[in-house]
Amino acid sequence: MKAWWGQLSLRARLAFAFGSLAAGALVFLLALIARSSGIHVLTEGKIIPASVFVLGIFFAGGWLVAGWCLSEISRLGASINEPRPGKVPSELEGLASLLRSEARRRDQLLAELRRFTGDVSHELRRPVTALRTVGELALRQHADDPQKLCDTIGMMLEETEGLNRLLSRLLELARLESGQTPLSVTSFDAVELLHECRESLLALTEDRRVTIVVEGAEKVPLRTDRGLLRTALLNLLHNAIAWSPDMGEVILRSGRADGNRFVLKVIDHGPGIAESERHRLFERFYRGPGAHGEKAPPGSGLGLAIALRSIEQIGGTIELESTTGRGSTFAVVLPAQSDS
Repeated sequence: MKAWWGQLSLRARLAFAFGSLAAGALVFLLALIARSSGIHVLTEGKIIPASVFVLGIFFAGGWLVAGWCLSEISRLGASINEPRPGKVPSELEGLASLLRSEARRRDQLLAELRRFTGDVSHELRRPVTALRTVGELALRQHADDPQKLCDTIGMMLEETEGLNRLLSRLLELARLESGQTPLSVTSFDAVELLHECRESLLALTEDRRVTIVVEGAEKVPLRTDRGLLRTALLNLLHNAIAWSPDMGEVILRSGRADGNRFVLKVIDHGPGIAESERHRLFERFYRGPGAHGEKAPPGSGLGLAIALRSIEQIGGTIELESTTGRGSTFAVVLPAQSDS
């Protein structure tokens, strides 16, 4: 039965189902008549022929109703991607709204995927091209000089390491943007985490003698995903160090915001961020200039994007305050804490 049923069109199956329900109801009605008036009433009169005729009407009606329903659904599907969709029956308006919402979400995901693919292709092309160029030049010009070949290999290894870091950050960002990162919620002290982040990046400050200072309350109890918060703070702190002047100061400050929310601030005293550049600040690969056109420090341009996605995963936000010539403040605002 499964084989022949599957070969029928959807319209035929709907009509058959509608007719079968009608047939079941008709048989039940005939059984009631036979029980109350006797079987002879059915065999002597015209009830059975009339019932067969009515049953045929039900099957034909099922065929017509199924065709109408399927045509409405087809029209609805065709109108989903139209800029100005036509009117649909009120009974299908809820379905139409859901389908339009899903279509918009699909278009957004496809656009994001195309942009992400383009960004990745652009960013990977440079180091790969550099590796190939350096290797070809070394083979042509220094094939008989082992020392220079060793130097070239060292340069290629450094470029490979940078490429590996870029790929790792791309994978981290893709995992965060997928929304499938499982949360590991624990209770911890945010001030202790700030000190841990400071210790982790002290090596970056030695050459330029940048000072990292932790300010605020002695203890700030938090309950959230410590790993994601640490990832965000490290990226924000790395960005602050990169933009700080030599012998400058970066401040990590903890405290409370309104509504029992917690705020962790990363404050630098760099050139600040121009108003016209702030809307792009958390885009992938964006490395804009400072407020006075200062060239962006070396980097992948992924740090702030990773920081934002990490904080969004734990229900927080990142707020920016920046003053030209006086630096920037990135405030990580976390929702009110629960004792559960």
